[in-house]
Amino acid sequence: MIVTVSRLDDYSGNHEDSAAAVQIKEIFLKSAQEIAEGYLGFDPEGRWDEASRPAAVTLSILRIATLMLMESGGNIGLTGKSFQDSSRTFVSYSNYRKYLQPLDPYRDTRF
Repeated sequence: MIVTVSRLDDYSGNHEDSAAAVQIKEIFLKSAQEIAEGYLGFDPEGRWDEASRPAAVTLSILRIATLMLMESGGNIGLTGKSFQDSSRTFVSYSNYRKYLQPLDPYRDTRF
């Protein structure tokens, strides 16, 4: 896999290390990588080695896996913003498109 659990821990700030937590994080990382591969249209590990892989690929996987981690345990991926008049705006980030857009220059668009 492109991203390790320890790297996800550092990025997300979630250092829970029980066996169950590590297993779930591995599932999130595998799923995030599969989403990136599907979007790119190829396996980035097969195309680039670690030194030549665009950082956007690693970052996209980290961001998607972190969102999955945030959504686990009954939580939902929301960001809230409070304003002076006490109103609040919530934005859902369950749509991964925002995190995949940086990969657009690397996509294989052949049909």
